[in-house]
Amino acid sequence: MPEELEERMRDALLVFIDMLYAVVFGLILIQTFDQIVLSEIKSLPEKTRNLFLVISVFYFLSWDWLHARRLTLKNPYTSYQRFFMEVIMAFLAYGAVLEAVRVRVTFLFYVFGSLFLGSLWAHYTLKEYPESEEYNELGFIRRYQALYALSGASITAYWYHRFSLAISLSDSIFYVIWGLMITFFYDLRIERPAGIMGGPGTPFISRELMEKIKRLLSGERR
Repeated sequence: MPEELEERMRDALLVFIDMLYAVVFGLILIQTFDQIVLSEIKSLPEKTRNLFLVISVFYFLSWDWLHARRLTLKNPYTSYQRFFMEVIMAFLAYGAVLEAVRVRVTFLFYVFGSLFLGSLWAHYTLKEYPESEEYNELGFIRRYQALYALSGASITAYWYHRFSLAISLSDSIFYVIWGLMITFFYDLRIERPAGIMGGPGTPFISRELMEKIKRLLSGERR
């Protein structure tokens, strides 16, 4: 009976997180249409730049959440630590896109905050499941997301202080390429299972192509 109650409680926590993210994503869509798509003030080039940045940030955060959900299903909660971290990350996701809607470089602070929390999340997952089948993936998240977060936040703080808050189209393209590089190197370092449990992967790169790239880089021939 206690084990059954534990399982039901874990399910309830997951439902809460999923509903919270559904609300956050809904608010993001409202802000996107209200402030960008239906805006009578912004020009078409401004809308294009703005949408390009917002959609890219939204995708990256969705990608991060989907991977976290996949790892949670395989490594269920044993305490409330990871649950509350995911609640905070949901708020950070909303803050990131809200600042991207406003075309402000400060959106990166929210992204880096989410990455750093994700690193802590992976750390606590490994503490709960030291023999996890996803040990290598969680170890990669723990190490490199913390590195990305701290180095990226330092660079952004310098940019914020030295230059301006506004983001140009070229800045948006740079941020998108940077995000794609993060997801690409993530895919290079982990073994993704087949099917939907493998996660969304890197945009525009199929699983088959990624496997070919891995074999090429490792010197394997087939």
